[in-house]
Amino acid sequence: MRADQYIIWLLLASACPPAIADQPDTSGNGLIQIPIEQLVNMEVTSASKIARQISDAPSAVSIVTAEDIKAYGYHTVAEILESMRGLYITNDRAYSFLGGRGFGRSGDFTGRIMLLVDGNQVNNNIYNSAGLGYTGIIDPALIERVEYVSGPGSAIYGNNAFYGIINIVTKHGHEINGLRVSGEIASYNSREAKITFGKRLDNGAEVLLSGSGFTSPGQDLLFPDTAKRLPGSDGISHGMDGQHNRRLFGKFEWEDWSAEVAYSTRKKDIPTAPYFTDFNAPYSYEDTSLEASLRHDQQLSNALKMSLHTYFGSYAYRGLETYGSPWHEKSMGQWWGLNAQFVGTWFQNNRLVFGSEFRNDTKQEIANPISYLNADEKTLSLYAQDEISVAPGLLANIGARYDANEDYSGQVSGNISPRLAVIYAPWEATTLKLSWSTAFRRANPFEKYYTDGSLLPNPSIRPESIEATELVIEHHLDKDTRLQGSVYHYQTDDYISSVKLGGGTSQFCNHKGGSTDGLEVEFEKHWDNDVRLRASAAYQSAENSEGNWPANSPRQIGKLNITAPFLNNAWRAGFEMQAYSNRKTEADTHVGGYALANLTISTDKLIPNLDVAIGIRNLFDRNYVDVAPPSNNLQTTIPQDGRTYWLRMTYDFK
Repeated sequence: MRADQYIIWLLLASACPPAIADQPDTSGNGLIQIPIEQLVNMEVTSASKIARQISDAPSAVSIVTAEDIKAYGYHTVAEILESMRGLYITNDRAYSFLGGRGFGRSGDFTGRIMLLVDGNQVNNNIYNSAGLGYTGIIDPALIERVEYVSGPGSAIYGNNAFYGIINIVTKHGHEINGLRVSGEIASYNSREAKITFGKRLDNGAEVLLSGSGFTSPGQDLLFPDTAKRLPGSDGISHGMDGQHNRRLFGKFEWEDWSAEVAYSTRKKDIPTAPYFTDFNAPYSYEDTSLEASLRHDQQLSNALKMSLHTYFGSYAYRGLETYGSPWHEKSMGQWWGLNAQFVGTWFQNNRLVFGSEFRNDTKQEIANPISYLNADEKTLSLYAQDEISVAPGLLANIGARYDANEDYSGQVSGNISPRLAVIYAPWEATTLKLSWSTAFRRANPFEKYYTDGSLLPNPSIRPESIEATELVIEHHLDKDTRLQGSVYHYQTDDYISSVKLGGGTSQFCNHKGGSTDGLEVEFEKHWDNDVRLRASAAYQSAENSEGNWPANSPRQIGKLNITAPFLNNAWRAGFEMQAYSNRKTEADTHVGGYALANLTISTDKLIPNLDVAIGIRNLFDRNYVDVAPPSNNLQTTIPQDGRTYWLRMTYDFK
């Protein structure tokens, strides 16, 4: 069956109410159901940098909750995002790369989407990347919900909020309410262990502490392209797929204060031998991230609220490659910042948000055997947004942000990012949102300054920009049924990507940009018997700077997620399917579309306080590949895992 047929099947399936579940559990011990009505009223912080209801947000918003994460057994942020409308993940067996809205070149890290944890940006200042797989700084077991806000967000968040914003909201201590331990075994001898403590203290303070570790020796892998291109090689990578991860997280909340510290480190063996390195020779990446933030909210008067936020971040990378002899690379980034934000309601029918942010990137260090860079930069930003109630059911959202940046050479540049939106509710159950916005992304130090002899620096590279127009329609058929559709047009300019110069050299340069026209539809339904359904379909027609179909850009994407209890509500099944149409490779060939299914069975009623979950990924053992990044000289495509299994047990000491 072709991928486009799968997408049609997903849409038809979303319209068929399941009747496989038992009656709802009224004992209060079953999995918690969050009705659509509650989701609609849920405050979303990333759309406007004010807590706003989803229907009032000026952009299209999608949410995955903690209940979804548990029901579908997600292990990483990448798996969560892979279930959301219009997004897709590419895995080159080194990193997970995010794509969406027609753009998702393999090797492009987060795909120009800003990643936030509780409103704090975690993209690093060397590559603009943020970990999505086991490089991710947050364990999914600590996530309360993930908000995806599509469309440019520079009007509020500035640099790198290009195609959208993803905000991860973490749990509070009382939601754990004691000590929790978890252990897991999985295919390829993978193992994971977690310990978490959370509590609301007698004085009202909330404490959450967690540590986790993951290890996997990986597998031997066959790369058919390598066997063809590398004389004398059978294309099998032996013992080069191992991965090891450690995470720590702490969160403290008391009255109007909150503080967070998150740490992660991951070492990954690389089996693909990119960048013309020796195949089947030592090659590894090690990524370490640290994020810390302190926030204070205060009501200064009846009409003025203040939020002060200070943050610190660091990122370190170590790479070991083999070119006959070892080649060591490392990078280190550090930054801190201050953000003062105010919300004023002095004027009737107006909500004014304004503030200023200062960010100091104190270290942007990149070193290899032939070059060394130690840069820094500073950015001062001013932003304002006015939400105006024009008439009953009609809101206007007008905002802009100005960012002034000074790089380490002393060059000063400025970017202004406006946004206009109209939100109209002609009926109580229907909301229309029409928006126009712009965003920008400055070249990161790697794109601007890095050289290894074959990649040349380009200090004069300009920021890339995007202009977007989008119409969103949201309709609630009833309190438990939500339908959302969006139509959009994106136009990029000065797009940054590497180009071959000849003589075996390349350089990051500006291109005239490209465009995308797209359509997305999302349907969500909750039944009284605790069955939950979410389905989406996306069509995206993208063109690059040459007017051609971009690499790794599927034109059709379909998603289906359904979870339901069974056996008198003692067990729960979570089934998901993701379908993607064909894509183009960097070599201008094509890979076929495919559809994947995952299944999770879980229960918390075998014995008191014990949760057990069993999962199968790639349920039907589909043979499929991802598009290889341009750096992979030996492979055009990267084979992905077949059917895999995992078993997890979690015990709560109440």
